[in-house]
Amino acid sequence: MSQVKVVTDSTSDIAPETVSELGIVVVPLNIHFGDETLLDGVEITNQEFYERLVASRQMPTTSQPNPEAFRAAFEKAVEEGAEGVVCVSVSSKLSGTYNSAMLGAREIAGVDVRVVDSRSASMALGWAAIAAAEAARDGADIDEVERVARDTAARSRLCFFADTLEYLQRNGRIGRAQSLVGSVLQVKPLLVLDDGEVVAYQRTRTRAKAIQALINWCVQLREPERMSVVWNANEDELKRLMDGLAPVFPRDQIVVSTYGPVIGVHIGPGSLGVLAVEGSRGSG
Repeated sequence: MSQVKVVTDSTSDIAPETVSELGIVVVPLNIHFGDETLLDGVEITNQEFYERLVASRQMPTTSQPNPEAFRAAFEKAVEEGAEGVVCVSVSSKLSGTYNSAMLGAREIAGVDVRVVDSRSASMALGWAAIAAAEAARDGADIDEVERVARDTAARSRLCFFADTLEYLQRNGRIGRAQSLVGSVLQVKPLLVLDDGEVVAYQRTRTRAKAIQALINWCVQLREPERMSVVWNANEDELKRLMDGLAPVFPRDQIVVSTYGPVIGVHIGPGSLGVLAVEGSRGSG
């Protein structure tokens, strides 16, 4: 059994079965519907969240876990036999989660805790946590598990489109894509994460063209090693995207998951994204 435990947060959108298989500890962020606070993925499911999001007149908000939540997660890892912990968090430019993890790490003694800012989110973060957990499972020491997490995060890429920029703007997560607001009511812009913040990548005028632009973006990736599609749109659009990605990456190896509630708060319904880990620069 590995002596290193991997911890991440619920914005990673990792499937529950993968979390269980690799023994990853997931610290949930908070979802707020007015005065009601729910733990992401614990007290509200993806389906329940999107039903409420569409029906609610009040825009939900999110908040990061407090340091105590991370300290508890690290202590749990120690209780399960870990001698070291590598925590991979959502981008510090999108959330205070990284800072909470750092504070939680300072509150625990007797165990080596390394906190990695992924500079990413959703399954781009998820891939870094998964790769780290795989290394830990295979017996890597904490230095190697941390290196794998940082290396995978650095090679992770994320491109998505949202049906509207309203959610990103209202929640203050629109970053350098702010210039698009107000002038693109009929545009479906593709967005990417660049050094941890949202950046405009390409303007498209219909959802069909946005899906094709996602496929074109994937064609430009450098020898992708892992790929996932994360969505909360409709199944016909998902199929169209998956069919288009078939020449780029083996379809049966593409991991399909749903944007969790925290990501959903910020991008809204009707979103599609592709997240991949590019090959090492020295490969080939």
